[in-house]
Amino acid sequence: MFRLASPCAAFLVVLSLFGARTAAQCPLPDQLDGGPCCTVASPKLPNFPNFTQDVLEICWRDCNVNGVIPYRARWKNLTVAPGTGIPCGERLMLLELLNPLGVLQWSGVIRFQYSRTWLEIDPAGAPLQVWRYLINGDLSPAVTTMAIPCPVPPCVAANNNRARFTGYVDYASSCAIAGNVFQEAWMLTHVCDAIDHFVGFPRGGAFHPDRSYTFVGPGAGFVPGPIQPAEGTPGSPFEAMRRRNLPPLGAVGPATCEFEERLNFNLLPIQQLCMCGVAAAPPQFQIANLTIFGACGSLVTTPGAPFLPGFVSMGLGSWTIPGIFPGVEVLRWNTGGYDYTDACTAAPRREVFFGATTIGGYPAFQLLAGGPGAPLPLTFIDQGNSLRVGFGTTMNVPYVSDHILNLNH
Repeated sequence: MFRLASPCAAFLVVLSLFGARTAAQCPLPDQLDGGPCCTVASPKLPNFPNFTQDVLEICWRDCNVNGVIPYRARWKNLTVAPGTGIPCGERLMLLELLNPLGVLQWSGVIRFQYSRTWLEIDPAGAPLQVWRYLINGDLSPAVTTMAIPCPVPPCVAANNNRARFTGYVDYASSCAIAGNVFQEAWMLTHVCDAIDHFVGFPRGGAFHPDRSYTFVGPGAGFVPGPIQPAEGTPGSPFEAMRRRNLPPLGAVGPATCEFEERLNFNLLPIQQLCMCGVAAAPPQFQIANLTIFGACGSLVTTPGAPFLPGFVSMGLGSWTIPGIFPGVEVLRWNTGGYDYTDACTAAPRREVFFGATTIGGYPAFQLLAGGPGAPLPLTFIDQGNSLRVGFGTTMNVPYVSDHILNLNH
C-alpha cells in the first residue's frame, strides 16, 4: 500500500482515467452539467446492486449517546412504479435489519433520489467514483420484543408501527477494476419531536422530545459522538442546484431531470446547541443561515421561520479506518427551512430540506461531462426538499424531491 505524494500527483492519476475508461465501467459522468438553464437532461447512471453490511443503531438522549446496537443490514432493489420508467435516477430499495442471531428486527421501503457524483483517490492510490443518493422512508419494528425508548422510538406505536427516517447512501466503485465492485456508506436518522414530529404536519406531536435515532453503515470503525467538525464558510465554486419535474397529482409518467445550475453560496454559522434535550446537554446541533445565488437566477434564502430556524445539522460521529471506504470521515445529518425561488418558474416557495453532510474522507475531484475536473473541498453537503405531490411542502412523512442542493466548502 502507498499514498500519493501530493494532491498534484492524485490529480494526474484522475486525469489519466478518461484515457483508460474501457478497462472499467467508470469514470461515468452523469451528464447533468453544462447544459442550458431550465433544459431537460438525460442522466447516465450505473445499475447499483443489492448489498449486505454490518451496521449500528445509535440511540441518542439529551444529545448524548444512550445506546449502540449492532445489526446486519440487507439492502434489496425493488422495481420503480409500473409504467413510469426510470424516474430521473429515482428508485426504491427494501432495507432489512437483522440482529446478530439473524432474526429480522426492522424493515421498510426506502426511496432513493439521485444527488451527484465525483471521483476520489483511496490511500492505496486506487481511483474511485462515488455516486450519492438522498434517501427517506418509513421503517417498522418486525418484532414486539424490542424495548421502547431504545431501540424503538416511542412514536412508532402511535403512527401505525412506523417512523420516518432520512439520510443518504454513497456508492463507490474502483475505476481500476473491470466490472463494477461497489463499496457503500450510508446513514438514516429519525430526530426528536422538534424536527421529525413538527406540529401542523402528519405525525406531528409529542413523543420523544429528548431522543433521536440513527442507523449507520459500515459499522466497522464508526465512533458515535455528538460533537463533530461542522459546516461553515467559506464556499467553493464547485456547487450546483438542480430541478426535477414531477408528474402532477394523478398523472402517470416519469419525472424528468434538468441540467445543473452552478451557484455561489454563503453558509454562516449562528449557534450551536442541543435541540433534543436539556439546555446543559452537548451542543450536538448547529444552526446556520444559508444563502444561494444560482447562475440561472434561482435564489435560496433563510427566513428563520416558520418551519425551521435555517440550516440545521446534527453531529453523529466519524469513521476512523483509512483503508475502508469512506476513509476517515465525519458524518452529520442535516435539514433546513428556506425560501426557494426557482429560476425556471419564477415562483417562490417556502420549503423544508433533508440530507447529509460528510467531512473529510479521500481526496476528491469534480467529474464533468468532459472528464475529470479540479480538486473538491472535502465538506460535502447534500439536501433535497420534502414534498407530497399535489400537496406541497411536508414534514414528518416520506416524501419526494424536486429541488436538489449540492454544496462544498
